Amino acid sequence: MSGLPFGFGALVFISLYLAAMIGLGYIAKQRRQGETLSEFYLAGNGLGGLVLLLTLYATQYSGNTLLGYPGEAFRLGFYWIMSVGFMMSIVVVYLLFAPDLFHISRRYRFVTPGDWIDHRFRSPVLTLTASLVFTVTISNYLLAQLMAMGHVVSGLSGDAIPFWSGVVVLGLIIIVYETVGGMQAVAWTDCLQGIILMVGLTGILAAVLTGPESMARISEWIIANQPSKASVPEGGAIRTWISTIILIGFGAAVYPQAIQRIFAARSSSALRRSLSLMAFMPLITMLAVFLVGILGIQQLSSMDGITPDQVMPVLLREWAQQSTWMYVMTVLVVTGVLAAVMSTADSVLLSLSSILAKDILGKTWLQKAPEADLTRIGKRLSWAIMGVLMLIALTPRLSLWGLIELKMEILIQTAPLFVLGILYPRLNARGALAGLLAGTAVASVLTLAGHGKLWGWHAGVIGLGLNVILCFVFSPPAASPAVARSVIPGQNTQTTASNHVS
Repeated sequence: MSGLPFGFGALVFISLYLAAMIGLGYIAKQRRQGETLSEFYLAGNGLGGLVLLLTLYATQYSGNTLLGYPGEAFRLGFYWIMSVGFMMSIVVVYLLFAPDLFHISRRYRFVTPGDWIDHRFRSPVLTLTASLVFTVTISNYLLAQLMAMGHVVSGLSGDAIPFWSGVVVLGLIIIVYETVGGMQAVAWTDCLQGIILMVGLTGILAAVLTGPESMARISEWIIANQPSKASVPEGGAIRTWISTIILIGFGAAVYPQAIQRIFAARSSSALRRSLSLMAFMPLITMLAVFLVGILGIQQLSSMDGITPDQVMPVLLREWAQQSTWMYVMTVLVVTGVLAAVMSTADSVLLSLSSILAKDILGKTWLQKAPEADLTRIGKRLSWAIMGVLMLIALTPRLSLWGLIELKMEILIQTAPLFVLGILYPRLNARGALAGLLAGTAVASVLTLAGHGKLWGWHAGVIGLGLNVILCFVFSPPAASPAVARSVIPGQNTQTTASNHVS
């Protein structure tokens, strides 16, 4: 145990946290009222404002955010402050479509993103195509989280705990509480993770930054010793900022797990409260993570060969030795980083199994299967998916980073199905399908060919531009009255609902 950089206390606290995750899974199982798809995958549509806020928050922030973003601030300097805007853009996009989507989802009892696409466009081909896009992108995302779990465990333990054990042990814990407790367990664990992380980051910064004068001293040192990290960015960087805001704002807002949390809200007021408060969350998390990277510029200046990915672990190890307070806060942050990876992985796994069970198998080979059977199949699929991806994550010399990079570039191509689907009644299945296929093809070809950016614009954003153009080109000159009433706020949706049900 002496080889652990954060000591025996950290190991005990993390072990208690992991045990609590399993315990919450069994408590959630006891509270579940049945085995319907809605009960298991949407927590019975009962997520209140606070739980919804924290689970949305945890879903958007992964371990990559907490380890990668400080490294980027360390590498680039002050202009990485734009990362706060990246996360705020997600809330802006939510506000474009989420409130109206919630009302429609409650009326028609949606469970998966495919239910909305099927209802809105009446095209099995489009629904299946979108479901396959979701499956490919979030499978790669889940694989990335499993690999991240191994790297986080081995990195934060100073290689005292091997990579494979992080993947296997944490993967098994996730699959147990997720298949036992469903969305309710995932949401509760997200809440615990969010609270631990916010307290730890806030506590560390409160101790390190004693006042405005401490930040002023750091800024003066950077200007004097590394002026490039305090300079005004050039035009290409500004274009990349804009592109990243679009990519993250629209891409992260249509994560299948995020869409399902909209469906799971207890009420429209709970959803509105959570979104309004979520707009301030980047100021707590992203600003704190940015400041950690800025602090590292001076604090780690005497150390040669520090890579961006090492910035957060090295700083945490140094801070843990300064005082008892800093040690406690550091343990909370270490646990929060680990929990952030796990919370993203469990959310993705839950959505992936629901899409496979309901949108793909449930609409092909198992069309007449009862909901309880589909729920059981979804749980078995979760175990199968986790087993296969853990084996891939443990395979040596296997490089899937090219596919992983495709995740956001391709996922953003589904954004018009939700945003334009709500805001633009004229959009039809032909336009949506043409845009989705063309945008996905352009983003995939450019990214795999090594052109992730052209003139500062991400391949996914370029694909989205073509996607949106085709959506408008192939849509009819006028919307059908039934579709217009079902998606435009303020129309008589009660009448429309009765017509569709009958």
